[in-house]
Amino acid sequence: MKRVCAFSTCLVLLGVTAAVAQDDPLPQGFETRPLIKTGVSRDDDPIVYPTGTPEVISVIGTLAKDGRTALHEHPVPVYVYVMEGEVELRTEGKEPHRYKAGEAFIETQNRKHQAFNVSDMPSKILVVFIGAQGKPTTVATE
Repeated sequence: MKRVCAFSTCLVLLGVTAAVAQDDPLPQGFETRPLIKTGVSRDDDPIVYPTGTPEVISVIGTLAKDGRTALHEHPVPVYVYVMEGEVELRTEGKEPHRYKAGEAFIETQNRKHQAFNVSDMPSKILVVFIGAQGKPTTVATE
């Protein structure tokens, strides 16, 4: 009986040790790669946060080969990460900007612009809108 108790105690202690090792706060097999750190948009305009109750919306958009978005603008800050392909952003009165897979940028605010897929394959982008509840993140323009 003593052997069974001692053996059971050892198993419990081993289990606790394993559980503690899994809860180790130090990283293991994890690294980060900085993408962007800025206070301005891709056109060097200051980022302006909306007022109201914060709301973050993220989407993955796909532009077909030779595809494009509608002409539009954003009243809120927008983070964009190009996952696949290459896109060209055209903003009225500005030089076009091209971004390839692995690149990130903050979209221009309150300026008409349009995105074009300039690669030979579909382009995929992660888009994160930093908005406010009940307020639009995108406004179509003509």
